[in-house]
Amino acid sequence: MGDPHGALCFDEHGASSLDGTWDFFPGDHSLSELDALPPQQIAVPGLWEAQGYLELDGPAWYRRRFVVPDTGGWWTMRFGAVMDFCSVYLNGTLIGSHDQPFTPFEVDPGPALAPDNVLAVRVIDPPLSDPDHIRSAHGKQGWANHVFPSRPSLYMTYGGIWQSVQIRRHGPVTVDDVFVNSDPDDLQLTIELRNRSDDAVEVDLGIRAVREVRRLDVVVEPGPTPTVVVVSLGRSTAPRWSPQSPRLHLASVDAVLDDRSLSDSRTVRFGLRTVRVEGDRILLNAEPYRMKSVLVQGFRAEELYAEGSREAILDEVLAARSMGFNTLRLHIKAFDPTYLDVCDEVGMLLECDIPVAEPIAHEELGDGTLVSARCAAAVSQQIRRDRNHPSVILWAVMNELGLDREGVRSWDVYEQFARTLMAAATAADPTRPAIENEWVEPDPDRVFVSPILTAHWYGRLHADYLSKLDRQCAACGGQGRPVLCSEFGDWGLPAMPVIPNPPFWDTHDLYAAGLAGSLWPASISRFVAETQRYQGLSDRLQIETFRRHDHIGGYVLTELTDVPHELNGLLDLHRRPKPLAVAEIVRANQPVLPMLHLESLVVEAGGVIRAPLHVANDGPELADVEVEIRFGGAPGSMSGTSPLGPDASALPASSVLTRLGETLAAVRRDRLPASRAVELGPIHLVAPTVPGSHDLVVTLRSAGRAVSVNSYPIHVVAPPRSSAAVVRVVGDGRASDALATIGVTAGNIGPVLVAEGALDAGAGASIKELLAEGAAVVILAQQPAAAEHYPFQVRLESVATEWGSSVFHFTGDDGTLPSLPRRNVLVAEDSTIQATSIVTQVEAAQFPARPVVLAYKPHPGAVTGTVVGAHQLAHGRVIFCQYRLTDRAASGDAAARAMLGDLITWAATPPDRLACRSTVRPDGRTVSYYTTETGT
Repeated sequence: MGDPHGALCFDEHGASSLDGTWDFFPGDHSLSELDALPPQQIAVPGLWEAQGYLELDGPAWYRRRFVVPDTGGWWTMRFGAVMDFCSVYLNGTLIGSHDQPFTPFEVDPGPALAPDNVLAVRVIDPPLSDPDHIRSAHGKQGWANHVFPSRPSLYMTYGGIWQSVQIRRHGPVTVDDVFVNSDPDDLQLTIELRNRSDDAVEVDLGIRAVREVRRLDVVVEPGPTPTVVVVSLGRSTAPRWSPQSPRLHLASVDAVLDDRSLSDSRTVRFGLRTVRVEGDRILLNAEPYRMKSVLVQGFRAEELYAEGSREAILDEVLAARSMGFNTLRLHIKAFDPTYLDVCDEVGMLLECDIPVAEPIAHEELGDGTLVSARCAAAVSQQIRRDRNHPSVILWAVMNELGLDREGVRSWDVYEQFARTLMAAATAADPTRPAIENEWVEPDPDRVFVSPILTAHWYGRLHADYLSKLDRQCAACGGQGRPVLCSEFGDWGLPAMPVIPNPPFWDTHDLYAAGLAGSLWPASISRFVAETQRYQGLSDRLQIETFRRHDHIGGYVLTELTDVPHELNGLLDLHRRPKPLAVAEIVRANQPVLPMLHLESLVVEAGGVIRAPLHVANDGPELADVEVEIRFGGAPGSMSGTSPLGPDASALPASSVLTRLGETLAAVRRDRLPASRAVELGPIHLVAPTVPGSHDLVVTLRSAGRAVSVNSYPIHVVAPPRSSAAVVRVVGDGRASDALATIGVTAGNIGPVLVAEGALDAGAGASIKELLAEGAAVVILAQQPAAAEHYPFQVRLESVATEWGSSVFHFTGDDGTLPSLPRRNVLVAEDSTIQATSIVTQVEAAQFPARPVVLAYKPHPGAVTGTVVGAHQLAHGRVIFCQYRLTDRAASGDAAARAMLGDLITWAATPPDRLACRSTVRPDGRTVSYYTTETGT
C-alpha cells in the first residue's frame, strides 16, 4: 500500500498533497478483496491510459496510506478531477462520490479520519457500450469511433484520478468560494461560508481586494447550506485587465473566530474588465471585439487527454498568439486550471465549452432526468470553478447537441434542456454571455435564451464553396445578435518522420502507404509541405470571407493542433508548426487586412483582373489610407497621382480608384473607420504575360507608413489554343458554348467530346462505335451512376466538400496539360473547376493507362483515383476529365477554358506524335509519361 510510514507534511495553510504513487487494481473488485490482490503502481495525477492501461474500461481501484499525527479539528479532502465516476472510501467508510469527469469536488473525512489512514477510490470509466456514457456529461471521450476508431485514434474513453488530490485542516467555518464580478465600476465579491460544527458560529470576516479592506461580523449557521455574503467595493481605479495589458489582482478572505484564531482563508486572482453583448457586437471593456479564435482540443502525445506542464501550456498559448489569434476556444472539456491561469497572465481570451455533447440519451433530455441533472451540474461546477479568470469571456453550454438525432432540436424536451442549462450558466455567472448550443447553422428560432448565434461551416478551397460561404455570411445580416463562425477549417498533413517503436497513434505508416499507392512522383516530405500550403490558403480565403462581412462577429479555426487522425491543426500533436499553413494564418489575422474578392486565382496571360477591394480594420481609425495592388516585381510608382478629396468615402467607386498603368492599381481614402470592414471599390489591372505562378501583392499604407501586406498566388495560363477547329459533340448542354470560347465549333469531324452529364446508354453505344473506328473521345465530368455507360469498366466515387480530410489533387510528369504545373499538389490552379467525383477503377486496375491528374484523400474515408487520364482501347482511346468545365468555360473562366483547350489538343494529337519518357520515383518505381514532339 505504498509507504507504510507516509506521514503528511502540511503547509502554512494546513494543506498537504496526496499526489504521488498509489496502488492500482484494475477490474471490478469489492473493497474487501483488495488486500488479497497484488497491487500495481500508478501515478496520481494522471489518466491510466497515459500510463499503459490502454484497453482498460469500466472500474478500477486506487489506494494509498497516509498518516495524520493529530486528527483534531475539521478536515476537507479535495479531488481536482476524477474521470468519470468515483466513490471515495476512508478506512473502509464511504465518505463521498462524484459523477463529473472534469470538475473538482470535496469530501469531509469526518469521524472516519484516523492517525493511520487507508484511502481507497473506486473509479469507473464507462465504455461506449455502457448506457451510463450517454447519460453523462462528456467531451470527446470515445467520440465518433465509427470514423476514428480508438485505438489508433486518441478519441478513447478515459479513466483515472487525473488531477491533484489534497487534504487540508481548518476550523469549523470554511470559506468555500469567493467570486469577484470583475466590474471596475461596481466591484463586488460574493463569498460562501459553511459551518461544519453543530452550533452557529460568529466570524470576523476580513476582505482585501485592490487596496480596499473590509471587515464584517457574520453569523454562520450550521448545515450544508452555505451562508452567502455579498460585499460591494464600488468603483475601482486599479489597473484594468485587457489582452494588451493583462493586469491581475488578488482578493483574499479570512474567517477569524472569537479567539482570534484563523478558521479558514481563501485567496483568488481576478482582473478588472467587462464583457457584454450589444446588438450584433460583443464589447470587451466597452470596445468592439472581433473574435479571431482557434479551437483547442487538449490532446497531447504523452498525456493523451490531460494537459502538459505549465511550460508546455505557455508555449502552446504563445504559439497561438504569434499567429495573430486573440482567443482560444477550449473545446468541450474543462481544461486544467493552469491552462486558464496562463491565459490570464498573457492576455489570451477564452471561450470555454462545457463538456455536454453527443452522443447523449435524447429521450431523457427533459427536466427531472439523470441526464438533465448531470449536465446542469457540469455547467454549474465548471463555471463556478473558472469564473474568476478574466481571460474567459464566453461560455458554451453545449456543442452540436442534436447532430446525431435528426429533428431532436424541435422537441419540447430539447427546449427545456437548453433553458435549464442556460439558467444554470446564468445563475453561476451573470457577468458573461453564454452560447446556448454551438450549432452548425445560425438558427434564431431554436436559440431560446442566448444572445449569440453560431455556425460550423466546413468546406474546401474551390470557388463553389467560397461563393456559398459568402452567401451564407451575407444571409446572416440583420439578426440583431452576434453571429460567430465558430468552426471551420481545411486539412494538411503533418511531418511524418519515421519513429522507432512508434506510439499507437502514429500516422506515418497509414499515410505513407496511402501516398505510395497514389502515384505521387516525388518525396513524402514534398507532398506534406504542399498539403500544408493548400491548407493555409484554403483557411485564409475562408477567413477573408468572414472578415469582408462586418456583421460576422468572428471565427474559430479548427484547430490549433492535430489529433490523430484529424489533421486540420496548424501544429502537429507535438506542437510543431506546419510552416506554410501558419504563414497564411498570420497574414489572415492581421489587425488591418486589405482583401481582394477574387472569383478565381487563375487568369490568362495579359488578361484583366477585376475584383472588389475590401479592408477589414479591427483596430483604431486610420487616416490618409492608400492601398496599392501590383504583381510582385512589377514596375510602377505612386508618384504623380492626384490625391482624392477629404470625403473620398462618399465618392463613386470609379473615383476612388486611381489607375497607374497596366500592372499597378491604387485606391486612396481619407480615413478608414475603427473596428469596421469596408469595401473601397473595384480594382482593374493586367496580368503578367508570362504563364506560371505570380504573387499579386496588396499593400495598405497609412500616412505613408506600410500597415499591412496581403498577397494572392495567381496562376497565369496561356490563352487556350486548340489544334482542332471542329469537334463532334455527343450531348450538348452548354458544351458548344464552351467550345466557342476557345475557337472550336461543333461539327461532324474531329475528336469526339461527350458533354458533361450526357453519358447515358445511347451515348455509350455511339461512343463504342466511334472508338471502333479509331476515334479519340473526350468524356467530360459524369456522375457516378453513369459508370455503366463508359466503353470500359470504370468505378466513379463521389468526393464531398464538407468536414473531413481534404481531397488533394496533384499532377505527375505527364506534360499533356500545359495549363497545369507538373509534379505539384494543386492549390490555386483548379480552384474553380474542382471535381465532385473521381475515377477509382479502370477495368481491373486502380488507374488508367495514362493518369495525368490524380486525387488522394487521406483517412478518414481514404480514396485514391484519377481526375484526368486516358485509356487506350483496341482501336481508339478515351480521355476522361472529371473537372467541371462547361459552365465555367462558357462564362469565360480562364482555368476552364485552358483545360478544355488542353483536352481538345490532346485528343487531336495523333498517338504517334506523343513521345514517351520515363522517370524513376524515389520509391524505385518507374513511371512513364508523354509529351508532344514540341515538348508542350
